[in-house]
Amino acid sequence: MTFFDNLKNKIKTKIKNNTFFNKQFGFEVGIDITDDNQVLYRKNTVIKNIIFLSNIFYTLIFFLIAIGDTKDWSTWVLTILLFPVTFIVNNTLKKLIKKGPNDNMSQLIAMYVACFYMFLSAIIVYIKLKYGNIEFLQEVGYILLYYSLAICAFYQDKKLLRNIFLWLFIIVTILHFIVTYNVFEMAKTYTNGFEFFKEFILSDMFRDIILRTVLLGMFMLVLYIYVSMASYMQEERKKELMKRREVQEDFTNVVTKIFDVTLAQSNISEEEKRDIHLISIMSKKLASLLSLDLKKCEAIASFAEIHINNKISFNQNNNLSEDEKFESLRRQTELGSELISRIQLSRKCEDIVRAALEGSDTDEFKSNERKIQSNKESDIILICELYVTLRSVKSYKRPYNHQKAIQFITNQCIVYFDSEVYERFIKFASDFEGIYDEE
Repeated sequence: MTFFDNLKNKIKTKIKNNTFFNKQFGFEVGIDITDDNQVLYRKNTVIKNIIFLSNIFYTLIFFLIAIGDTKDWSTWVLTILLFPVTFIVNNTLKKLIKKGPNDNMSQLIAMYVACFYMFLSAIIVYIKLKYGNIEFLQEVGYILLYYSLAICAFYQDKKLLRNIFLWLFIIVTILHFIVTYNVFEMAKTYTNGFEFFKEFILSDMFRDIILRTVLLGMFMLVLYIYVSMASYMQEERKKELMKRREVQEDFTNVVTKIFDVTLAQSNISEEEKRDIHLISIMSKKLASLLSLDLKKCEAIASFAEIHINNKISFNQNNNLSEDEKFESLRRQTELGSELISRIQLSRKCEDIVRAALEGSDTDEFKSNERKIQSNKESDIILICELYVTLRSVKSYKRPYNHQKAIQFITNQCIVYFDSEVYERFIKFASDFEGIYDEE
């Protein structure tokens, strides 16, 4: 990854973590994107903040004009009048938006007020700059017309955009002939209208107007295509999200029932908790004797008693976002899978002991049991659980002493374990006896 890629990722992370920016200008902060009213409400809020920044920029432009042209007092008047106008517009938008996403009519009115104001203010600034005496600022006003179009495109409303394009095209064409080039003033110098028309068609002014119009039309077309694509993608995203919600809800209900049945068990007694804790300690000890790293040893110890330290809960907070709910569901499902695996290992242990005591541990039985979680980590926990089970009181057996338990594992259970795991356990059997007796 290059330096620029790293820099770009850092900037993205910083912007993402910038809660102020997300609150003021994030389009999907705290809203349900499947609810059109909430989406429009959020767009109005963001665009209101953009208009506020635009008003500051307009004020700066007029201030620069007023400083550069001290003889034209009208600029100062316009600059001063701009404050109450912008205040009224922002206050009106604020009141409409504050009525909330449930008031769809207020949000629609706010959308049209915002768009109308952006075009009106851009046209006023364009006219003022064109008649001002600061030449380098004149084209800024023309750029603001494109700027206002881009802001209105944020709404991603094709019908609104079509209406705006129509009116803007008409208004800008009139401005081309009245403000950009005062064609009517020029026409007074000609006695014959045909001569003026012929001269004007061949002039640089007409070619400039045509190029400006074509460029504006191209910009409108590209903007409309962008909005069409964005609208389509937004609709598809809404459909996918709604489908995901339905599947997620069905999946949650099914998995909840499965886990309730699979993980259902009576309250674990203190004696059983003690035995499970012993298995955890022994598993960590055996893992270290097998030269596994500390992190792996701790993970095995944690998994050995995961079914008494954790509980599945699919009760989700409604205030969470869709991604957070999905992540919560994923974590709970993974935890449920681990709990089932751990319980399966305990049942494997009990089946092995019962079958050995009853004499039903046939070759087929042993082959089937070896297929269940046949990995070193599972073997570590299983042999420790076998030892603790044999030493403990069970409904189907009396407790064995250490010697008898080791003998049982050697004679009846050796086939179930990885040879290295079995040999290490037997070699340090006295250590495990000490752990059991001390606890």
